[in-house]
Amino acid sequence: MLVELLEVSTAEARAETIQYHGSYVRLSLLRDMYPTKINACHWIVAVRAYLLHLLGSTFFANKSVTHVHMVFLDALRDLTHSETYAWGVVVLVHMYDNLNEASKTTTR
Repeated sequence: MLVELLEVSTAEARAETIQYHGSYVRLSLLRDMYPTKINACHWIVAVRAYLLHLLGSTFFANKSVTHVHMVFLDALRDLTHSETYAWGVVVLVHMYDNLNEASKTTTR
């Protein structure tokens, strides 16, 4: 998805997935990618990078505050449909899931 939707190189996409042991992307990569794509007039890619950064740093922030799960990028595949998603419901589910995890006695 990184190669297809954010137009990063295959080597960079492989390095991202290896570094975070799965389908995550660094928020710093997205933040740095946004102005580069704007300057290159890749508007759709820039919007996807910006929205993924926004989702990862606000709505779906995790304890690391350094990366976001790639599942949200798939939701931004077709930007014309993303306005019809129930983002509030998804955010509440995410928050309750994290609250459930945080309330366990084994969680630091």
